[in-house]
Amino acid sequence: MRSLDGMRSLAATRRFDSPAADFLPFHALYSTSSAFAFWRGGGRHWNGTSMTRHAVLAAVLGLTVTSLACGESREDQLRRQIQYEKAGKKEVDPLAEVEKIPPHPTRDALAPLLTKIFSGENLPNVVETEIVGVAGERFPYELTAGVLAVVRLKSGLSEAQKVKAIVRGTAEADAWVHRDNARKNYADHIHKVMRSFGDEEKDKVLRSYADLKLLNFFNSADADAAISALPSGMQGAVSALKQEYVGEKDAVWERWMDVKMYARREVAGDRPFKELLKAIRVDLGHEEPKPYTWDEAHDPIFAKWAKEINSDEKLFELMTNLRELQPQEEFRNDTHALWVMEGSPKMPAKAKGVKTDKMLGFGVHREDLGGGYQEMVFVFSKKLKGAKLKRAYLQSHIYRHIFSDFQLLATAGSDFPDKIVPDKYDPEYARCASGAALDTMLTHYKGKYPLIADLSPKTRDAGKILTVAHECIIEACRGGGIKIPDPKDETDVEGPAPGSRLAVFQMLARFETVDYNAAALRKEPKKSAAEMDAEAFLKANPNQHVQ
Repeated sequence: MRSLDGMRSLAATRRFDSPAADFLPFHALYSTSSAFAFWRGGGRHWNGTSMTRHAVLAAVLGLTVTSLACGESREDQLRRQIQYEKAGKKEVDPLAEVEKIPPHPTRDALAPLLTKIFSGENLPNVVETEIVGVAGERFPYELTAGVLAVVRLKSGLSEAQKVKAIVRGTAEADAWVHRDNARKNYADHIHKVMRSFGDEEKDKVLRSYADLKLLNFFNSADADAAISALPSGMQGAVSALKQEYVGEKDAVWERWMDVKMYARREVAGDRPFKELLKAIRVDLGHEEPKPYTWDEAHDPIFAKWAKEINSDEKLFELMTNLRELQPQEEFRNDTHALWVMEGSPKMPAKAKGVKTDKMLGFGVHREDLGGGYQEMVFVFSKKLKGAKLKRAYLQSHIYRHIFSDFQLLATAGSDFPDKIVPDKYDPEYARCASGAALDTMLTHYKGKYPLIADLSPKTRDAGKILTVAHECIIEACRGGGIKIPDPKDETDVEGPAPGSRLAVFQMLARFETVDYNAAALRKEPKKSAAEMDAEAFLKANPNQHVQ
């Protein structure tokens, strides 16, 4: 084949009979069989008489002439390239790809009520189709969420069932409507719940929003007016739905509280759940938790220690297990906890009956108010003074975050029949593991933080620290199905509660620090006499191979 320079020379001197060749798109050459044969043939047919071959060559060289034409600006070249790329392409309307769904008469008739429930611009479409795996009689539909939401009803429903399903489906779809001031997308929250707990817990969260949304709506002043605006044939079904929610408020709330606390926390602090939960707590007469800042949450006796923790970023992270800036600031503004002495005027009335635990040095009043947090009041014994009081205070902070340590509880869950630690044992894990964590911290960080300089661990042996915590957990959960194999079982190689032991072992790593001498690690170890002799031999005999 001729070189490119030779082709350029020929192109500059030879005249072609096909003026259109100058405008033939380059990619078109590859669609011509003769052009393909020419390139693959290495120029064997260059002197042939075929007009097709001449035309193809003319197109190639004509394009080369055009691209190298004198005086053509970069803008002209770019414009021509864009024209080539657009050649043969059709403008496609994205909406043309969207499934055309005809209006659904029941949905359209319910529009006066649905627009009060749904926050988006366009109500979800509704279709009736064969679906499987629907979540019982209350939710005989599937939802395709998003801007073009679709509620897919199970075929064969009565008109009253359709009404209830469309109302519930629209309420569930409302959760997916974009909110400008949300911390992150609703889909991200739901995906995190699904990865943490699985599809069952994810579905509970999705259905709970529909329930909470309708409870809030039917309990509002707008509900009766919206129902009155409906066709008379539909008012009965919607009124029955209203009675289901307003008449069974506690049942709706219990379904929400049945969602795992960590899953509730994931969604409760952000839109769309945040304002909704606050409104419902007011409607139900539940106490709205008062936010306490870090400083407000502490009795004066703890103020100095609290200030030391708050002023040291690394120590604050260690004591709270909060690594990111935003959660740290949220906790500083609302601790969901109080630290008070027995008889303190700061102590809430509901916590006055708390008895202190001798092992911990404090007692705990806990409440789950639906927001995904245990609101805690730590009550410390008046008998504690000095270092003992400080130790109990530090352990209370670790207790607080271990109580809802999802990683620890998820790993320990393998020891139980349902593969999750029963909620009633969460305090026992916090009680047993917090002491082990404090001993580990005092062992590894004693010389780093002045706050703990006067404290000593009960034991410095890491193995013993782990064993004491593990045995504490086994004893506390013995009657709750925790894995305890028969001592006579010769096939057992794991021992009792292996998941819990691993969980505590992993958790304790957060309270350890590894000191090392980088220079010592870089220093090469001393070579043996045999190694030195071998190196000397290889240097003296570079062409020899050691067998």
